[in-house]
Order: sequence, then structure tokens, then C-alpha cells
Amino acid sequence: MNKAILIILIISSILLFTLFKQENNLIVHFLDIGQGDCILIRTPAGQNILIDGGADNKPLSEIAKVLPWWDRTIDYIVITHYHADHMMALIELLNKYKVKQILVTDHQPDDLLYRTWSEKLAEYNLEATVVQAGQTFIIEDNLSWQIIIADGYHKDYNDNSIVIRLSFKDIDYLFTGDLPTVQEKRILNTNLVLESEILKVAHHGSKYSSSQAWLQAINPELCVIQSGEDNKFGHPHQEAVDRFKGIDCQIKDNQVDSTIIVVSDGQSWWLTE
Repeated sequence: MNKAILIILIISSILLFTLFKQENNLIVHFLDIGQGDCILIRTPAGQNILIDGGADNKPLSEIAKVLPWWDRTIDYIVITHYHADHMMALIELLNKYKVKQILVTDHQPDDLLYRTWSEKLAEYNLEATVVQAGQTFIIEDNLSWQIIIADGYHKDYNDNSIVIRLSFKDIDYLFTGDLPTVQEKRILNTNLVLESEILKVAHHGSKYSSSQAWLQAINPELCVIQSGEDNKFGHPHQEAVDRFKGIDCQIKDNQVDSTIIVVSDGQSWWLTE
């Protein structure tokens, strides 16, 4: 057999195996990137969604471990807020991947990081889309998300965190950025549906987030903490961890469990390596 044909057959087999392997599942990777947030979601139809971008460029190597080498497209980037530990890698990511949509609040901080980010967007002729609370995005069949809150006017960047409830058939995920308890109370007063099987714990497990009332409203089965080993903040705080245990939520933390992968077929969810 011609060597070139053999190589083509091998590559084709790898492509088909990768596509088959996903089996119409939603796969959420809570990437182990140190002290910061970075979540890569692979949809059943093969779209890539990135929520936040970590404190340095480590997310780039972690993303490369997940995405096949030929896939250089990010369909959605969501920046929950403009703290460095949620967006640093996104600047370099624009040099490496084609990005289709970027979702943000209307917060426009007057700092060097935001100016650098804005210049990079202009370089690639990209414009971020400002989202509003209550908006629903249909990502594909059986997959959508609702914007729970998306303030942009608070002095504290954490208060401006976007909260997203992602729904895949019967399984829901709540992504909370660095939302503090004061904003949790505001959301609870709206009577929005928050109940979700999977909770991305706010603010790396800070005791100033994840109030008892908030957790009871969500009633999560899995609580995922994105915190880095030996971080200077002492995250996750024991007070918050005790609250997670008090609602009988399974706890996973990047600094203990490395990258955390949650797979769902829309009826159930499970952890995998």
C-alpha cells in the first residue's frame, strides 16, 4: 500500500474515532490551571465553549490537551469578569484560535489589562457582545443557557460576575464566576430557577460566597472548586467547604483532583478521567 494512502487512512481513523468517542455527550472540563477559573465545554455537536481564561498562559497548554490538533475554533468565550485570574490567557488565545463570539458584561474597567484586551480584539477585528440578565442562548439542539445576572456597574469586579445556567436536556450546570453573597441575595429575590446538578463554586471556594440559602436553592449534586495548590488566599475556606458538606454535595477541587471532567448524556452525569 502506498505510504501516503496509509497515512491518510490512519488520520481518517483517528478523526472518526474521536468523533465517535464523544457519543453525543456534553463534556465539561474544569481545567487545572492553578489559582483561577478556566472551563472548556465540548458540546455534542462539537462546538467549543470557554468560560474564563486563568491567571497566566497555562490554560493554553491545558486546552491543547483536550481539543484535537485540527480543531482551532472556539465558538464562544464567556468572560465572567475582568480580574486577571479569569482572563489572562485569552489575550494569547486570540493568536492561536479562531474565536466566533465573546460574551461579556458592559463593565469597562480603566486598567492596563482591559486596555490590552481591547487592543487585541481590535487587532483581530472582533467585538464582544454585552449580555443582559434574562437572555437565553440556544447553542444547539437540547442545549441552551440562560444569563442569570450580568451587572456591569459595580466598583468591585466580583460583583459584576456573569452567572450562567447551562441546560442539557435534564441536566443543568450553574457557572458563577466570583459572585459574592450580596449578589446571591439579589438573585434569590428574583425567584429565578437555580436548581442545578453541577455547581461551579463561586470565587474559588471563598467563605464570602456560597451562602447556605444560595446552596439550598441550587441543591447541587456536585460542587466543583477551581483553586490552586498553596494559594495565598487559603481557598477553599473551611467555612465554605463545611456548607458544601452540609448539603451533601460531592466536592471536587482542582488543587486536589487536577482537571475535573464531567460528562453527561442529558439524563445523567458522571466523572471521568
